[in-house]
Amino acid sequence: MDNFPSHLKNPYPALRRLNLSLLLTFDSLMQTLSVTESALRLHKSQPAISRELGRLRMLLDDPLFVVVKKRLVPTERAVDLYRAAHEALTALEIAAGSGQPFSPASLTGVISIGAAAHIELLLAAPLTLALQKAAPGLTVRFQPVHGDFVPDDLDSDNMDLAIGLFQTPGTRFRHKTLFEDEQVCVVSSAHPLAQRDQLTLADLAKVKWLAFSHMYGRQTNFTRALNDIDCDMPFTAYVSNFGLAPHFLLETDYATTMPRRIARKYQQYYDLTQIGLPPVLRRANMIMVWSEKNEYSQLNRWLRDSTDHIIAGLPAT
Repeated sequence: MDNFPSHLKNPYPALRRLNLSLLLTFDSLMQTLSVTESALRLHKSQPAISRELGRLRMLLDDPLFVVVKKRLVPTERAVDLYRAAHEALTALEIAAGSGQPFSPASLTGVISIGAAAHIELLLAAPLTLALQKAAPGLTVRFQPVHGDFVPDDLDSDNMDLAIGLFQTPGTRFRHKTLFEDEQVCVVSSAHPLAQRDQLTLADLAKVKWLAFSHMYGRQTNFTRALNDIDCDMPFTAYVSNFGLAPHFLLETDYATTMPRRIARKYQQYYDLTQIGLPPVLRRANMIMVWSEKNEYSQLNRWLRDSTDHIIAGLPAT
């Protein structure tokens, strides 16, 4: 045996310091970001999970998780390790189990999708039907996200995906542009401006603007775009549910903004008119965001692919 190369005498030296139980605990902690939930999932006690996390920290010489707002947040080392470990564990599970690939038909539980009000109108019904056709035991839950992307819910697994008009998220998240659109002004067809094709920057301050209440006092894509050119766009009314917007517009002389695809959807049911916005306000890219730790999750990948498929089948702008 002394004639064998040294790397064959002790194969996988780093892995030999670990064991499958530790890797499964780490994988669960990355998915739940909770010692309590991991203990329930793995049928272990909380002290046992804590001991295994302590051993992982010692063996890998990294804290792996830090506590932020009473939740575990993975370190960069943990994210890198999870990327490889989760894919390997998934492959081992398939090889050691029935050998069958991921099957949506056997899924149960809840899928949570964070969605801006506009994209929810466009996506909620067809995506729910498509997911439940493939996975009848699945519950599909949409929950609101608005304005700038806040990663806490994706970090804590309260959301599987988030979809909206976000700025580019941080490096620990993956993202994809679902479609590129443009923002338009929407008014009642009886509005004094309804005959206009285009608004100028000077027009913005003369219009009464409606927004969603969650946006009150927050920085938005519009305020960022207008800050540099010293232009005002006063929002003077806010509604708690943007589904009320068409009714509000029909009964007032207010205007609001939304992506053109959404405006066309509303126009199928309400007597509304689109007006072009100044070029600086037109950009509207709908972005899908998911946690880095779910990049190789078969469930998350299926959800992303299903969303892509629905978006591809929708009418273009």
